[in-house]
Amino acid sequence: MSRRRRASPFAIGAFVAGAVAVLVLALIALPGRHWFDRPQRVVMFFSGSVFGLQKGAPVVFRGVRVGDVTEISVHYDSKTDSFAIPVIAELDDDAVRGLEGRFTHEDIGHALPTLIKRGLSAQLGTQSLLTGQLYVDLDFRSKPAGVLHGGYRGDVTEIPTSPTAIQALKNQLESVDLRKIVDDLSQIANSARSLIAAPELKQGLKDFAATAGHARRLAAQLDQRAVPLTRGAERAMASVDRAGDKVSRAADKLGSGADKADALLDPNGPLVPDLRRTLAELQRASTSLREAADSDGPLLQQTERTMRELAQAARALRQLADSLEAQPEALLRGRKPDAPAVEPAR
Repeated sequence: MSRRRRASPFAIGAFVAGAVAVLVLALIALPGRHWFDRPQRVVMFFSGSVFGLQKGAPVVFRGVRVGDVTEISVHYDSKTDSFAIPVIAELDDDAVRGLEGRFTHEDIGHALPTLIKRGLSAQLGTQSLLTGQLYVDLDFRSKPAGVLHGGYRGDVTEIPTSPTAIQALKNQLESVDLRKIVDDLSQIANSARSLIAAPELKQGLKDFAATAGHARRLAAQLDQRAVPLTRGAERAMASVDRAGDKVSRAADKLGSGADKADALLDPNGPLVPDLRRTLAELQRASTSLREAADSDGPLLQQTERTMRELAQAARALRQLADSLEAQPEALLRGRKPDAPAVEPAR
């Protein structure tokens, strides 16, 4: 019977050491894991449903995986009587420092608070529409994030959360009082039915129909009268044209008359010498009149005597008028002998 060959202890030890080395190399080479880095634990409070978010779900920043979800629970706040879902995640230490832009060890604890002040917030995203799995998306958002809850156990940094567009729309729809809207619509429908059934509306529609009929008849009458009005306007325009022609002819006649007047007043024409001779005769007559009106002439002396006699007659008439004004009855009874003579006004 042949003896069994015993295994060499050296060979067994070498095999075990090789297996351990291969395992260590595999763990080191496994992508997405840094086994010798100290992770940064963070907590994010979501107020809505996180169905589809599981442990191990990725935490990404603009598409780059920076950590994983490690714990999901439900938190009840007795002060506000509300529920929140804290999601714990571990971020890679190198990723956090890379986001901050610094690579010194003492800046690790200050990296996340600085990023949060700059607007870093967490939001749920969909990995696949088929499976409905979710992931946590970190990014800088312009809209303000939610209020920090605080007070979570342990040395954990809280990152504020922002609702997705669908969640925000859902929250708005939930805040709408649909019952009140339905009641308002029902009241509007009842009011519309009452208005339609009201006799005033029916009478108003009848009046409107009658008014429309009157308007149509008036339009027809205007159409019928439009032709005579147009013809009258045409006749008026023709009359205006004829009047314009007459005015033009009168202007032509005035122009010809002005030409004739210019011809008559021409210094070389026959009229001007005749006018000059007439003026000379008038001057001679004026000289004769001045000579006759001389102070030593008989005509002037006779005129002076006549003027004196007229003055005396006027004085006597004034005296008579003054006497009658003082004694009106003298015209019937005669003048009183003792009445003084009234001095005539001079």
